[in-house]
Amino acid sequence: MKLIVGLGNPGTKYSNNRHNFGFMVVSEFVNKLGESFSKSADLMCDFVKTGDLVVMKPTTFMNNSGQSVSAVVNFYKIDPKELIVIHDDLDLEFGKIRLAFNGTSAGHNGVESAIVGLGTVDFARLRIGVGHPTNPQQNPADFVLEDFSDSEKQKLPEIIAKCQEAVRSWLDDGIEATMNRFN
Repeated sequence: MKLIVGLGNPGTKYSNNRHNFGFMVVSEFVNKLGESFSKSADLMCDFVKTGDLVVMKPTTFMNNSGQSVSAVVNFYKIDPKELIVIHDDLDLEFGKIRLAFNGTSAGHNGVESAIVGLGTVDFARLRIGVGHPTNPQQNPADFVLEDFSDSEKQKLPEIIAKCQEAVRSWLDDGIEATMNRFN
């Protein structure tokens, strides 16, 4: 069984924030599958299970994502090596994507929460660049909680499509082949 996790914050207030890139990618992925998310209070997420695939969006806030991720991993008995976490990344230029396996959180609180919740770093990550604030005085935490700019919004469909391609490659070909193709 494989698990795809999109990180973000629940609620319409956050739906167009840079921090919700992971939610956007998995929402489009589920839409393309022709499926709809179900809610689970026990697993603290919105999820879809189809065959041997689970796709989820934690309904905990970003900094507590690991609670939901570990609940789903334990419930479905998923090996963390069969998990990909999709999230925004300040250290990448806007729209760039990178795949990683068994690295640190690099300061991303949602990824750190997943590492703590799972007790391992042995899972894949799809990092999606949001860039740095243009104002050096701006707190990066505030920047990721802002909505995408108008010019960024125009590029979202292309970026999300590229992320879909990477996720599909991860499912079909595994992490190493996907890293070779997309990094």
